[in-house]
Amino acid sequence: ELPSFLELNSATRHYREMADGILKRLALSHEVALRTEEILMSKSQSSSTLSLSHHLEKKISKSAELLEHNAFVLEEILKPFPVEGIPIIETQSIKLHNEFNEFPSEAAETFTLARYIPPYYGTNKKDDVNEEQPYEEAVQIIAHLTRDWSKDGSVIRDQTFGWIKQTLWSHHYEFADSAVSSPLSPILVPGAGTGRLAFDLAFAYDENCTSGCMLQFPFAVEAMDNSITMAAAANYMFHILTKNDTNSNGRLKIYPFVSDSLSNEVDTQRRWDSAIIPEESVLNQLHSIHKQSPHQRPKLSYTVGDFVTTYSLPSKREAYGSLVTLFFIDTATNIYEYIFTIHHLLRNGGIWINYGPVQWHRNSQLHPTTNELRDMIQLGGFEILYWEISEKLVAYRHPDDDLGSSRSTRSEAYRPLKFVAVKSDPSSKNSKD
Repeated sequence: ELPSFLELNSATRHYREMADGILKRLALSHEVALRTEEILMSKSQSSSTLSLSHHLEKKISKSAELLEHNAFVLEEILKPFPVEGIPIIETQSIKLHNEFNEFPSEAAETFTLARYIPPYYGTNKKDDVNEEQPYEEAVQIIAHLTRDWSKDGSVIRDQTFGWIKQTLWSHHYEFADSAVSSPLSPILVPGAGTGRLAFDLAFAYDENCTSGCMLQFPFAVEAMDNSITMAAAANYMFHILTKNDTNSNGRLKIYPFVSDSLSNEVDTQRRWDSAIIPEESVLNQLHSIHKQSPHQRPKLSYTVGDFVTTYSLPSKREAYGSLVTLFFIDTATNIYEYIFTIHHLLRNGGIWINYGPVQWHRNSQLHPTTNELRDMIQLGGFEILYWEISEKLVAYRHPDDDLGSSRSTRSEAYRPLKFVAVKSDPSSKNSKD
């Protein structure tokens, strides 16, 4: 069955409601400041451009303008998208398929870059998991798009994606005979959000390939997330070249900080900073695809559904060569479920690469320390190849969020847990014993 897209309308509606709330709080602050200044100051002082009421008047006007702009952008991004239905049970051959990735007129053919699988929740309703709702809010979409798809987020991506890609390539070269295909493929990226990491892994190629050799993408990548709104944003980014605005190639300007909390601000002007999505390098990558023959193009898909429910199915047993978790493991209700689901879906010798904090979410029933987590992973059938808690702080949303921030008096950074684990082969252990 087709997925429900009501969440997309809810996300944009909630954003407008949130925007109204910001403007109301600013209006109340303006009223309090104005009355206080009239009581405590002379007329010339209270009407000065230095007064807080004057600053708030400008802030209200600018906030209203940019919040409305963001709302229009979100309405453009968060639209229903075509899906290809893959049966959860093999005897139920229900398929829904649409070709929805059409390149500009100069492209000789059309093809599907990504496919979407409607979520499967079994007997449980999605409404039972209220804790995940904030992740699906439109303000989160703006934050993720800025970090993942704008040039401004490149510093953070170099620190996070960069380490993941370097680790993946090192293990690829360790096991692969060539760069054409990889024993680490396909790669599963759960909690993929707006899809940039999965996109970059699918477009990864052997940098040793110079002029005269055939460009190859060795990693088939499957992104997945439980959020329809994140999937809609990813769909927009994956198919940016299909947009009608030929002057901008579908690129959009967003204002990621205009809805931030009204506290810890250093300079109001930083609140109006903008970002362009996607960065130009993404457009260049997409434009280059039509030059490749179909079998040489990147392989990328996007699944929408619950991680444990979807990937603990018998059909997913040992279906993947590697798995990459970025800002994901701490979303588990029960981390044991994640560990054993990952063990189930990886082939023997499959690699699990992780990067991110262990900031256990509100729905988490278990809150192990990193040392306890390491023991749990080993108990779950993995051998730890690499384990590090970084000494360096990494910003989560924007490079300015670290301790050296000029934007805020509060730091929003973390020390990531980085590890590489390999699924142990029980038969090889028995043979050794």
